Amino acid sequence: MKLKLSYGQKELLSQVPGADRVSVSQLMLSVKTGQPEIYARWCDADGNLRQTLNVFINGEHIRYRDGLESMLEDGDEVYIVPLITGG
Repeated sequence: MKLKLSYGQKELLSQVPGADRVSVSQLMLSVKTGQPEIYARWCDADGNLRQTLNVFINGEHIRYRDGLESMLEDGDEVYIVPLITGG
């Protein structure tokens, strides 16, 4: 299964072998295995998504779907967008 995964300006292509569909949380775990430094930016020590991130699937925020359990299909585009804060 191929997915386009983008984080800020960085584009990652992720493949999940042997799966027709995976959830966002399963995709996060595959990033943890392959790129733990990026996963550490996305999730806390307990594996919870940081509140300073927004996750979109094909332009739709995951809060309007099933959150981290939203299912992905081959060819979906997932965007991880960090919030910009400050004053």
